[in-house]
Amino acid sequence: MSVMHRVRLPVGATTLVEIGHGVEPAEVLATSRPPGGGTSLQVASRLRRSAAEAVDLLSVRPGTVLEAGERLAEDGDGREVLAPYACLFLGYDADDGTALIAPLGATEPILGHVRGEVTSVGAEAIEIRVTGALVAGVGGSGSAVHGELRMAVHEPGEELRAGAIDVGATGRIMVGGSRASAETLTRARAMGVAGIVLGGVLDKELRDFEATQVRRREVGGVRGDFAIVMISGFGKVGLDAALFAWFQSHEGRLASLFGAAARIYVYDADPPPARRALARVGDRVIAHRRPFAGLGGELVRVLDLPHATPAGVTARSGLVSFEDGRSAIVPLANLEAMEPRDGG
Repeated sequence: MSVMHRVRLPVGATTLVEIGHGVEPAEVLATSRPPGGGTSLQVASRLRRSAAEAVDLLSVRPGTVLEAGERLAEDGDGREVLAPYACLFLGYDADDGTALIAPLGATEPILGHVRGEVTSVGAEAIEIRVTGALVAGVGGSGSAVHGELRMAVHEPGEELRAGAIDVGATGRIMVGGSRASAETLTRARAMGVAGIVLGGVLDKELRDFEATQVRRREVGGVRGDFAIVMISGFGKVGLDAALFAWFQSHEGRLASLFGAAARIYVYDADPPPARRALARVGDRVIAHRRPFAGLGGELVRVLDLPHATPAGVTARSGLVSFEDGRSAIVPLANLEAMEPRDGG
């Protein structure tokens, strides 16, 4: 099987691959020079025109990348305005006759973090066909990483403990069970683990871990990328038994994990087992997470935008009217649909 992966490109990125090219996770697909803060550049006064007249003398459009000395505007009589340095042209102010430009920083690489074949190259994105399976999670944290899958627990509901993280875990994507403590997550990052896959994680543990990482970054103690993806829900939630067995059968396979996007690609893998569908508006639901664990109610509305959990992880969520009279916003992954209220 194959799935498509899209690598978004910032404005002005320079692509380095062509259609049909086979790429590896660590391969540079494009380069970019990120813009800094915008600054004003006099245009109308240099061309000796009014602000309104000068707009028709611009040589570039918003979003154009200019190298130092390239023309930004000219009047046809020998007067011109040149870019003072490499910059991104953001726009023109017709009221005061100035251009807004942003200086470009040092060149940075853009990686796809996946293995596959390039199928499309455009100004906005590069699309790659990945031979393998995609597992979508319900939330995550961190950047894009890749490494071999390694099982860290024996049962889908087992907690991933710090003792399971050893030197052999360096560079691997570890598959845990129901949760991992802040201590375990901190040890995993310190040992060079690339990423962790869990059924769920407690809000407090994730908050404590993130706070530790912030403090370490402030003193320069955090190096390398690290990502976490939650598959089943938020809190102490085990992996689905069938999906856990699927991960076991693919141990040792190369995988790419996208923390913030909550996505995992496993290369040359069989399709993952089907999972339960999320609840829909009107369904009677049961909550699986405190403080509403075990309570029934009705899913009244699905929020248009992802909602942040107390740990700061965003997830598709809905408004639930519980049978005890309370209402709350709950991640859809923490709700089990029983049946529509009307019985349909």
